[in-house]
Amino acid sequence: MEIDKILSNLSTLSPVSLVLALLIVLITVFIFIFKQRNLPPGPTGIPYFGYFPFLSNENIAVKLDELKKKYGDVFSITITGRLFINLGSIKAVREAHVTKSDCFGGRLPGSSLLEIYFENGVGFAKGESWKVLRKFFVRVLKERAAISEKNSMIGPVYDSIKSTIKDLKKEEGKPINLIELLTSKCTTNLRLMLFGEVGASEEQMKQIMQLYAEELEVFMPLNLLLSGSVVRFLFPLQPGFRKALKCHRKIEKILFDIVKDHKSTYDEENIRDTIDDYLKERNLRQAKGDPTAEYFTDVALVQSLSQFVSDGVLSVASSISVLMKFLIERPEEQKKIYKEIVEVVGTDRQPTVEDKSKLTYLNAFISEGLRVSNVFPIFPGVECIKETTLNGYRIPKGAVTVTNFYSCHSDSEVYEEPEKFNPSRFVPTEGKRREELPITFGVGEHA
Repeated sequence: MEIDKILSNLSTLSPVSLVLALLIVLITVFIFIFKQRNLPPGPTGIPYFGYFPFLSNENIAVKLDELKKKYGDVFSITITGRLFINLGSIKAVREAHVTKSDCFGGRLPGSSLLEIYFENGVGFAKGESWKVLRKFFVRVLKERAAISEKNSMIGPVYDSIKSTIKDLKKEEGKPINLIELLTSKCTTNLRLMLFGEVGASEEQMKQIMQLYAEELEVFMPLNLLLSGSVVRFLFPLQPGFRKALKCHRKIEKILFDIVKDHKSTYDEENIRDTIDDYLKERNLRQAKGDPTAEYFTDVALVQSLSQFVSDGVLSVASSISVLMKFLIERPEEQKKIYKEIVEVVGTDRQPTVEDKSKLTYLNAFISEGLRVSNVFPIFPGVECIKETTLNGYRIPKGAVTVTNFYSCHSDSEVYEEPEKFNPSRFVPTEGKRREELPITFGVGEHA
């Protein structure tokens, strides 16, 4: 028998060898138990790949929501050796990304898909470089938005709206790709915001968006969760990866050309757009001998711009498309919103930014549309950089949060009858607390 054979082999070992072998086994078991102590519960999966084989791109958010019902809104899974902490409620997301933001400070590490594409951009830089670049871009983009509003950029916004209505009427009720139509309209406004009138051509922006649409094929939810040295070799084996990477390099080439043109025509006395702001900031820091000037590289600028242009346009176009779909399906909502607009704005002028806070029901409709749409069902959050606790469980350094927006927005403890489309839930009424606003784009510093 096998047991007899094992015992026979053990009997041939010297006492010292036997003790050492037992010690190694005990130490290994102890280390495993020590690492697993008080972690959030969760399914085990298989060696190395963890729970990855049991998930699919089509229903990953729903599958994780089912696990939430078994293990709670904070549970753990492993994928390619990485520990992920599922955050399945708004309360859990806020605890991790706001209350304990000092413990969660980096994007998914270790050759992840996002790192391969955007490693040096402000969205995925790490440590001090991320803090410095984020602070700069937040300040500059706010200033640019204020300048754009002051210089009547609102005019081009109205032009885009009128143009969209005209294009829709032209179709005479035929099926239309709303995202494609709205992408072209949003691109014009973002171009003016980032590059001004002459910083980038409409043709260049159009090329970027066409390339990004092809690139998106590889950005499936499961791919976003993969990381590690082995994964870097697995990605090229996936269909579409090389094509997507080629598209991304073309986007970067266009943006590098735009930056090159700016550098050749740069005038410190005539700052034209965001790129000039960046070049000026770099020059000022270099002149002061500030070591943080090294973070302001052309690569960091280009990869940041690629995120702003691509994600900025597509997320807006996708969200507006979903909201328009909800309006088409619900004529009664159209009537309520139109009535409110007439009462607040009237029919003899265009709406302004100042009107937004007064359009209570329209804002509620937008919030409800974003809640139920799940444009982004899940997203890998941030890496734990300092051991902490969430919901009473130990979260070790190196673990990565996963925000399950589907779970958060269908939580019956937060939303009454979450399966129903009901904008009124977000309308404040006397004696009743307004329900939690959706966290469609995340919360905290990394949102």
